[in-house]
Amino acid sequence: MDEFPLTELDRKAEATLGDKAVLKSMAAATSFQRLPRYVSEFIIANYVKRDTRAKDIETVKEMIRTLMPEQDQKEHTQHRLLSAGQLKVMDNLDARIDLKTGKRWVFVPCIDDNDVRISAEILNANPGILDGMWGTATIQYAPETDAKAPNELTSFKPFQLKSPDLAEYRAFRGKFSTDEWMALVLQSAGYSAAAFPERRTKLLLIARMLPLVEKNFNFIELGPRQTGKTFLLRNLSPRVFVISGGKTTPANLFLNLSTKQVGILGTRKVVIFDEIAHADFAEAGETISTLKDYMESGQFSRGSKSFNADASLVFGGNLDVDGDKPAAKYRHLLEPLPLKLQDSALHDRVHAYLPGWEIPKITNASIATGCGFVTDYFGEVVVRLREDSFAERVSQVPLHPGLTRRDLRSVERSTSGLMKLLYPDGKITDEELLEVVTLACELRQRVHNQLCVLAGGEFKPKLIAPLSVTEHAAGDLK
Repeated sequence: MDEFPLTELDRKAEATLGDKAVLKSMAAATSFQRLPRYVSEFIIANYVKRDTRAKDIETVKEMIRTLMPEQDQKEHTQHRLLSAGQLKVMDNLDARIDLKTGKRWVFVPCIDDNDVRISAEILNANPGILDGMWGTATIQYAPETDAKAPNELTSFKPFQLKSPDLAEYRAFRGKFSTDEWMALVLQSAGYSAAAFPERRTKLLLIARMLPLVEKNFNFIELGPRQTGKTFLLRNLSPRVFVISGGKTTPANLFLNLSTKQVGILGTRKVVIFDEIAHADFAEAGETISTLKDYMESGQFSRGSKSFNADASLVFGGNLDVDGDKPAAKYRHLLEPLPLKLQDSALHDRVHAYLPGWEIPKITNASIATGCGFVTDYFGEVVVRLREDSFAERVSQVPLHPGLTRRDLRSVERSTSGLMKLLYPDGKITDEELLEVVTLACELRQRVHNQLCVLAGGEFKPKLIAPLSVTEHAAGDLK
């Protein structure tokens, strides 16, 4: 009996995607100690074959034992380098550029050296090292070249995919039906498509990825516990930063005025405020005021300095439910947020409110087992897709009148993001476009409905939907 049986879609994905695909069940069953998931998947996709799995895994484990020193063995590793004059290691390298001296340096953790020399040729061939990159590296001890920085990186073989070819990725889409592609996207994100038979549930799970594919996208999801509100984004890309409860300060969020170091909004693509009910904003007035400006313009100022950034914001937290609906005790669906965040001006800047109460709890059956894109590849692709835009496609679907500019911008952004995730090649039928725009409208409608309760004097009820969708068909979004 095959330990890892393949479905028809799995076989098609393996044949079509080549080394860009990995069987998630095999990846989950293969443990490479101290390697992050995306590195393990890359190794499995490139070095482990199904018919020789056991042998290949032992070969990889032996390579790890030989080349990846334990964290508490740095002195021993340095001694080996000094004695042999050369050392081959497996590690996560992180390069930096010093414009004052015109030199390039790379940090090699296993020898605890932040000033290892690296040539322009190696860096040009592996630009991912500038963001941190796993691979096998050869370190040469050459104090005669530079006594103050005696170590040099002389070769590097990455264990992560280089910059993805987006044209190739878009071409992949044309080889799969929409249902197949939805399943492939879910598998790539870590979900078992078979565990979510309802098309709407699949769409909502995919919509969780909107902050990754859209710049400056403001997103909120409240729902029951254990539904994986941060699971997907946290596991898809190292460019995601999670603030889980605790205190948030202007210094770590925007700019540290003492060190002049830019905060996480300027260095990540998605910032998640998880367990939002327990969030504590230091200097709350300044923090929330600056946050509102950023949500509107993508800019923030602190002291005399101003910065542009494209990080999307995600507000996630728990909400009590009665069955599959929010508990009747809530006057509006923003009540679980701290009082300081129940601000109509802030929430008018939110593009989408996902109904987390419709997402089933995550179980073992929910975790991907079939074939999907290698996580490292897929995570980089969705971030690179931020440069695309399908916002103009909304004009092909007539909407109910009365939308504000923020309403329309929200619908355009959600539509564009959903198209990048589902139809990255831009090929979409009228029926599929209507489905995407309808969901995009719903996500903004839910925001507007809460604003009508928060600030009823300013926000009046209206329908944000395609003309073909009636008030009754739009349902009760509260």
